[in-house]
Amino acid sequence: MFILLLFLICSVPPSSIAQKNTLYGITSITKNAIIAVGKDGTIVRILNGGKSWIRTENIFGISQSFLSVNFSDSKTGWIVGEKGVILRTSNSGKTWKNLDSSSQSNYSYIRFINQKTGWIVGTHGLILKTTNAGKNWHQQNSNTTKALWCITIVDPSTVWISGATGTILKTTNGGETWNLLSSDFKNAFYAIHFFDYLKGWACGGYGAIINTTDGGATWMKQNAREDVSYFKTNNFHYTINFADAETGWVVGSSGVIMKTIDGGLNWIDQQSNIAEVLHSLTVLNKQTAWAVGADGIIINTTDGGLTWITQSEKK
Repeated sequence: MFILLLFLICSVPPSSIAQKNTLYGITSITKNAIIAVGKDGTIVRILNGGKSWIRTENIFGISQSFLSVNFSDSKTGWIVGEKGVILRTSNSGKTWKNLDSSSQSNYSYIRFINQKTGWIVGTHGLILKTTNAGKNWHQQNSNTTKALWCITIVDPSTVWISGATGTILKTTNGGETWNLLSSDFKNAFYAIHFFDYLKGWACGGYGAIINTTDGGATWMKQNAREDVSYFKTNNFHYTINFADAETGWVVGSSGVIMKTIDGGLNWIDQQSNIAEVLHSLTVLNKQTAWAVGADGIIINTTDGGLTWITQSEKK
């Protein structure tokens, strides 16, 4: 529940938009098909580039929050969430199978690198790995009890994980061993993204955006103030994602959206025109991205973020 409490602390009073269940995760299946997940077992399928919507709540009678969604190919997808919830689809999200993980841990994030190999992270340093498309999940030793919140995968051997109080973990052997990296920051890192083996970013609490160009050996501040030693804002950044090595976005509290076109040397505020917390972001290309957040807010851009449009459901 800790991650959800942080989200709630950073929430703001709802706008005039009709309230719906908060959405915590989003992913793109194809350029025209998006899936978002959230509170009270909510799944939202956005089809035809936003022309049609299908919303399901309390699927299988589940009242737990779904926190992350990921697809290993255009057909096969996964959802994880509170109290060990794992769902799987083999038809692009048209129907889901509820898998019993026999766990009470909160699963905060899931990512696959291919159809067979993927990881789940969660509370108390939990790391689970599958190499047989989720038939079995095996726990790995993270060497930490900190909450873990995000995964980024370069290849089946090279994976990074971020978490509470500055936690950044790296493996180069598929998770047989996990090494705790020193970033010299104690901010909660809610998200981490690597574009290749060397170049990556993490973002989190109190304006934190950091990056590395040497595979995590050293980390440098981005979005930093010149007159002080820390970051420009106190905004909480919940997701960072890149279209290429230079073009990326960060989203977070109070509807914050920032974009870079130079690998993070400069982060420019964009107008989301909302006040709701944005929890998750999926980037399709340099022009197209979708974000979701509190009160079921869904916004997207097709012009590189010059305009962000609040989406309303269509039948």
